[in-house]
Amino acid sequence: MNENIALMKVRRMELVEQQSSLRMKAKILCRTISPLINPALVDVEKMHVAEAANTMDELVVTQAELLQVASKIADLEEALGN
Repeated sequence: MNENIALMKVRRMELVEQQSSLRMKAKILCRTISPLINPALVDVEKMHVAEAANTMDELVVTQAELLQVASKIADLEEALGN
């Protein structure tokens, strides 16, 4: 039993690290998108909309991964009684 608890705690720590990494990735993607489509910086006709759209697609996937990781963390915390 104690071994299972230890394994769940280790897994939770791994997921928290993954969550942190994914959050950083999402922030970087947001910072990448912003100047590509900011009309205060670039004329609309010169915007890199396709590049921004591709980056947004990556951001959508990253957000889905974050939600999945958060769900797994919550499940482990519930199992651990946290």
